[in-house]
Amino acid sequence: MVKQSEVQKIVIKPLERTGIKIKVRAIKNSTYIPHQLHVDGVKGIIGREFGDSKAKKLRNEKEEYESCFYKTDKGKYGIPARAFMGAVLDASVPLGIPKTQIKRAMKIIGDTYELKYDKINKREDVTRRSGRNSSPNIAYRPEFVDWSCEIMIEFDKNQITPDQIINLVNQAGFTSGVGDWRPSAPKTPGNHGMFEVYN
Repeated sequence: MVKQSEVQKIVIKPLERTGIKIKVRAIKNSTYIPHQLHVDGVKGIIGREFGDSKAKKLRNEKEEYESCFYKTDKGKYGIPARAFMGAVLDASVPLGIPKTQIKRAMKIIGDTYELKYDKINKREDVTRRSGRNSSPNIAYRPEFVDWSCEIMIEFDKNQITPDQIINLVNQAGFTSGVGDWRPSAPKTPGNHGMFEVYN
């Protein structure tokens, strides 16, 4: 029988939720290249999964280019909030912070953040499809120059501080990035999509 003195008390601190807005901008000369999966690409994946062997549809360069953009609910060009959360979680690994701890401590709120930018370039890049013997492919993608946006972060003050969040976001911007050809891209890493916190 356990004595009353041996029973450990469980102490749960109250959740202290609060939020901060953080402005991020491109690190010098690091452009943002969005590449949302084109609707025909989705149909092609589904078709292969279900054995649909219909003839391929002729490519439409303009449609493919336009489909790469992410947009806010007001129709403005933007960056998905999940891209920033992915960058933060990726950056936590080399810092020795478990991803689960970050997920519990903070949330990047919203769906798509509106982009501010100097100009948009239209890129035509030679890429490779997946597979060892795959042939080259042309990707038509936009490229945002001198971009910035404002992200909203909700967090528990008992688990993480604003200064820690800012340091983590800066780390994420340098080591992970967002969009295509970012530093943490699994197949084609590059120096695009890098960002930093600014006032």
